[in-house]
Amino acid sequence: MNGNIFQEVKDGLQSRLPDVVQDLLPGGRVSGKEYLCASLQGGSGESCRTNLETGKGSDFASGDAWGDIIGLAAKVWNIRQGEAARELGKQYGIGTAQVFRPQATSSSTPPATATFTPILPVPPSAPEPPRRHPQHGQYSQSWRYEDEQGRTLAYAVRFDLPDGKAVLPLSYGQYGSSPPQWAWKVLPEPRPLYGLPKLAAMPDASVLLVEGEKTADAAQAYFPHHAALTWSGGSNAVGKADFSPLQGRNVIIWPDNDEPGFAAALELARILDGTAQSIAIIQPPDTLPDGWDLADQTEPGFLPQVHIRTAMSEKDFTQKAAKRYPNLTPSVSMPDAPTPETEDITIKEWPVFSFDACPGILGEFVRLATRDSEADPAAVAITALVRFCAEIYGHAPDQGPHLYIGETVHAPRLFAVICGNSSKARKGTSRHPVTKLFGREHCYLADLREWGLPLPARESGGPLSTGEGLAYHVRDESDEERERRQRQNPNEPIREKGDKRLMIQDEEFASGLTCTKREGNTLSMGLRCFWDDGDYAPLTKNNPVTVKGAHINIITHITMQELAVCLGDVQAFNGFGNRFLWICARRSKLVAMPPRMPETELAPIQRELWRRVAQAQKRGAMTMTASALEMWEGIYPEISREHTGLAGSIINRAEAQAQRLALVYALLDGQEHIDVPHLKAALAMWGYAQDSALYIFGDRSVDPLEEKLLEILKQGPLSATDLSAAFSRNIPKERLQPLLQQLEAQQRIHIHKDKSGKGRPKQIITLREITTINEGNENNESNEKKEAAC
Repeated sequence: MNGNIFQEVKDGLQSRLPDVVQDLLPGGRVSGKEYLCASLQGGSGESCRTNLETGKGSDFASGDAWGDIIGLAAKVWNIRQGEAARELGKQYGIGTAQVFRPQATSSSTPPATATFTPILPVPPSAPEPPRRHPQHGQYSQSWRYEDEQGRTLAYAVRFDLPDGKAVLPLSYGQYGSSPPQWAWKVLPEPRPLYGLPKLAAMPDASVLLVEGEKTADAAQAYFPHHAALTWSGGSNAVGKADFSPLQGRNVIIWPDNDEPGFAAALELARILDGTAQSIAIIQPPDTLPDGWDLADQTEPGFLPQVHIRTAMSEKDFTQKAAKRYPNLTPSVSMPDAPTPETEDITIKEWPVFSFDACPGILGEFVRLATRDSEADPAAVAITALVRFCAEIYGHAPDQGPHLYIGETVHAPRLFAVICGNSSKARKGTSRHPVTKLFGREHCYLADLREWGLPLPARESGGPLSTGEGLAYHVRDESDEERERRQRQNPNEPIREKGDKRLMIQDEEFASGLTCTKREGNTLSMGLRCFWDDGDYAPLTKNNPVTVKGAHINIITHITMQELAVCLGDVQAFNGFGNRFLWICARRSKLVAMPPRMPETELAPIQRELWRRVAQAQKRGAMTMTASALEMWEGIYPEISREHTGLAGSIINRAEAQAQRLALVYALLDGQEHIDVPHLKAALAMWGYAQDSALYIFGDRSVDPLEEKLLEILKQGPLSATDLSAAFSRNIPKERLQPLLQQLEAQQRIHIHKDKSGKGRPKQIITLREITTINEGNENNESNEKKEAAC
C-alpha cells in the first residue's frame, strides 16, 4: 500500500474530522477539542476520547489506542489500516480514482470546506443509496422521505443491533466542491415530515401525528382515511421539524405510551397552536405495555380504530398526563386553572344489589353459592336466571312459555354481561356453581321420566364471532345431517328434532365486540335478531343459513377497561347494547380456599329446580294478574321514560327487559300467571342492571355527533345534503344515517320529503319538540326489524 494514499485520506478527512468521528462513534458528545463516548461502539459516556484536530485517541476501558482517523476506523471495523483507508475513501469520496489503484501517486487536493450541503430533492441521476453502514452493517428497514410531489429528500435507515436498534439519517449532498455522494447525515433544520405525498393527496382529511416512521406506516394502515405523518429524530427532535404543511388542518396526536412520548405530544401541541385548525391528543390506555405504539401488536380487546374516538383536548390530556407521569407536572401545570372545591367532586357509588331480586328457590341457591366463596351474588343470580331461561323454551318448535306485548311474542330469553372493575372481579366464579346446579346428578331417573324432561339445552363456551356462526348451531338439521352426526358421535344422546335451545357462556365478550368492528361482520345484527324473536334470515348469496324460532340465551363477561375501548359508538346507539342486562360484579369477600357447596344442601335445590323447569316447559301464553297489571300500569310512565346519552341508549329497553324478567320469576316460582311478587323481583333485578349501566356508562358523555346535529338543526330545517355539508362532509353516511333514524324514532326530529322541485324529492330534516315518549315501540314488530337491519 502506497503511503501517499494514507496521507491522501487523512488530508481529505482533516477538515471533516468532527463529522467522521461522530459517524464512527455515534451517540457521544463534543467537549472542547475532544469527542467523548462510552466505547468503540459509541454510546453515551466518557471512557473513549478522540481528539477532533488530530484524530488521535484512546479507550481507557479497553486499553485500545490509535494515532489518527484511519487507526480509529481500523479499530472500530476490526480490519487492517490499509483496508480502513480504502473504506474511508469509498465512504467520503476522497481520491476515488487513485484509492483503488495502488500504483497511483497523485495527491488529491482536500476539499475547501467540511460543510455538508444536501441536494434537495435528490436528482434522478443519483446512485442508489448504500445498503450497508461501515459500522452497523446491512440495514433492516428504510423509509423514504419525500416532498409533496413524491420526490426523494432523504432516508431514515434502521439497523437491528445486538443491544437494540439504531435509526440513522441518510442524505444526498456534497462536501464543498467534492463530488455529490450519500452520507450518514441529517438534513438541516427545519426538517421535512414523513408522509407529505399522502398529506397532499388528502387535502380534507384529518392528520394523525405519531412518533416514528414504522409507526406512521402502521397508523396509515389502521386509518386509511387519515393522513398519517411523523417527524425525524424521535421524541427529542420535535422542535426541529417543519410543521408548516399542517396549516389549517385538523390534527390528532397519538403519542407512544411512555413519558417521553407524552412530553413530545405536549410539545407538538404547543408548536401546532396557531398552525393547525384543531388539535386533539389520544391517551393510550395504561393497560398497554410501556413504550407501546401503533406498530406494536395490539392487546386482546384493544382496537385502535375504536380508541381513536377518545381523542381529547390539549387541556384534558395535560391534566391526565400529569396524573400518569408526575414528572411532567412542572411542564404541563396550568396555574390559571381553578382548583376544584372538594364539594364539587362526585364519587360514583358501586351499585347495591338487593336480595329482593332473589326470591324463593333462587335466593336459597344464591346464598348457598356465595356463603363460602368470593362470588358476587348479583353475578350468580343473573347467571342462574339466564341458564333457567335456556331450558324452558324452544325444546320443540313454538313450544314453551311466552308473553304477548301487543302482537309481539316475548319468550323468556335474556342476554347479560357481567362487568368487573378488573380481572380480579371474580366474574367467572358465578358460572361454576350455576353449572353444578343445572347438572342432574341428584335427580332420580323416575322423576325425570315422569316430568317428561327433554335433554338439557346445548351449551357453548363461545367465543361469539358472527351471526352466521350462531345461526349454524341452531339451524334445522336435515335427516341426513342428523344421521351423519349420530354415526360420527354414537355416544351422543339423540335430541328431539326442532330443539333450538342454546346456552352460551362466553367469558371473553371483548372478543365478540372486536368482531363487530370488522367490515361485513353480522354478529351485532344476528344478536339483535336472536334476542327479538329468534328468526334469522340474512339475504346472502352463498350458503345462507336461515333459522326460525331459535332460543339463544347468553351470559358473557368483560372488564370495564376492555369495555371502554371495545364498545363502539354505533354498537352502543343502534340497539345492540340495550339487548343486554349489564351487571356490575366484584369480589364479595376474601376467601383463601373456598370449599365446595355441600351436596346435601345442593341436592334438594337441584331436584326442585328441574321439577319447575318441567312445569315451565308445558306453559303457553302467560298473563299478568289484575293486581300485577295495575302495578305495571302505575310504574309504566317512569320505566318507559326516555334516557339520553350513551347510558340512555343502554337502558332504553327497560319495559321489555322488566317484563321478560317478571315472566321468568313467575315460572321459577312455578306459577301460571305473573303476580305482584314476580313483578317486584323483576324490578329489583332491572334496578340493579340499570344502576350498573349508569355506573359503567354514566360518565361517558352523550354522543357528541348527536349534540352537534341537534344544535345545527336549531337554526332551521335542512336537507340531508345541507346537513352533510354542515359537517364539512367529514361524517360518513354509515355514521349519520343510524343516528337520524334513531332521532326520528325518538320523535326528536321529523323527516319528510319535499317534492316541490324538479328531480328526486329532497329529504328535509326538522327539529321538533317531543310530545310523546315511547322507546322503540315494542308493539311494532316492523320497527324492530328496520332497526335490526341498520
